[in-house]
Amino acid sequence: MRTLLMLFLLCSSSVVVASTQLTNNQAAAKEDLKYQQVDKTVAANAKQLNLENKQWRERLHNEISQVKNDEAQLARRLKDKQKQLQQLNASITEFTAKKQHLTVQYKAAVDDLELVKGTYQKGLTTLSAQWQHAPTRLVNDKRNDALLAAIADKDFPSVPVLDKLVKFAINDMQLTGKITNNDTVVATADGSVSNRNVSVVGGLMAVLADKPYGYLELSETTPLAVIPAKSATSKQLAQWIKQTSSLLPMDLSQGEMLSAVGHQQTLAQWIEKGGEVLWPILILAALGLIIIIWRGALLFYWRPMPEYLANQASMANENNLTQVKQQLKNIKRTPSAKALADAIANSSNIESMDQRLQNAMLKQMSAFERGLGFIALLAAMAPMLGLLGTVSGMIETFQSLTQFGNSDPKLLSEGISKALITTQAGLIVALPLLLLHYPLKRRAQKLSLDMERQASLLLAQHLDQGELNVD
Repeated sequence: MRTLLMLFLLCSSSVVVASTQLTNNQAAAKEDLKYQQVDKTVAANAKQLNLENKQWRERLHNEISQVKNDEAQLARRLKDKQKQLQQLNASITEFTAKKQHLTVQYKAAVDDLELVKGTYQKGLTTLSAQWQHAPTRLVNDKRNDALLAAIADKDFPSVPVLDKLVKFAINDMQLTGKITNNDTVVATADGSVSNRNVSVVGGLMAVLADKPYGYLELSETTPLAVIPAKSATSKQLAQWIKQTSSLLPMDLSQGEMLSAVGHQQTLAQWIEKGGEVLWPILILAALGLIIIIWRGALLFYWRPMPEYLANQASMANENNLTQVKQQLKNIKRTPSAKALADAIANSSNIESMDQRLQNAMLKQMSAFERGLGFIALLAAMAPMLGLLGTVSGMIETFQSLTQFGNSDPKLLSEGISKALITTQAGLIVALPLLLLHYPLKRRAQKLSLDMERQASLLLAQHLDQGELNVD
């Protein structure tokens, strides 16, 4: 049993082992088949990978070769480009230098052009001012329009414009060398405008060739006729226009003095322009003139004492004193004789004679110098009053300029001219007063010295003779 059991177990174990082995074999066969399939797959894949790897290697080799070729080409191209770059840099450097040089030349040319344009515009302005005030514009009036158009054009002038201006300039130079007659519109002082025949005397002036004869004061618009006052100038002008004389009164001031020719300032107008301060100066002048005439007539009416009478008076004694005294009293126009006669008539001794003589001389010397100090005072006051009037006028002029803001030099000069009238008047009054005061002063001194000399001689002679008693 046990044996059977063991056999059974053994058989069972064998069967189990056989089954297991069979199962294992089958599993192994399956695994082997699976492995073979996998191996085939792996081999196929490996083959495919090797093929692809080979292809990639070939492509990589080709690409490396291509890259190497490209690198070589790029190196050559880089070298060529670097060479071209160097050439371009050299060209850029050369062109930069040329550009800088051309820029400098361009700036210099622009500066020269601006200088030429500035000189051209300045020349046009000067030419415009010259032509507008030149008498020749009355003959050729088209040139001003061309000149104004050239001034308005700020660009560089063209050749035709320059050619036209040059022709006008040449024509102007030709006109300055001859006398030309032409009809032009002229305004008169009353405001009327008419067409008059005008004679243009070169580039100096223009005159009216028909009556009433006169000069032309040129302005920016219509020239103004200035008819000169009746004088030698107007007569000579009429004779020249009528061709009866070759002398022509020329106006070389370019019209600045025409107003003085057409209108002479009267004394009343001069006094009116002088203002209120001028009247005291004129009063001083009249007063000084009256005193000078009065004192001059008296001083030159009086005469020094004749020498023979002075000798007789100095040698007088008790016997002939009355006769000498009477002779001295009879002398006219001699203050020294009157003083000596008074001294002799009223003196009982030398001391009293000296006293009387001193009193008479002092009285007569004051008469000699009467009014002379006042003349000197008037001569000193006149310019001071004139200066006062000038300062007052200047203050009024500048106050008007400050108030109204008008800085016209013409108005300013006119105001200053009016203010200086009082100074002019003061000097006109002071100079004659000073000049006339000196001879009057010298005449008074001469008479005083003569009187002192005669008195000293009389006292010396009587002092030698002793005291005198006179009834």
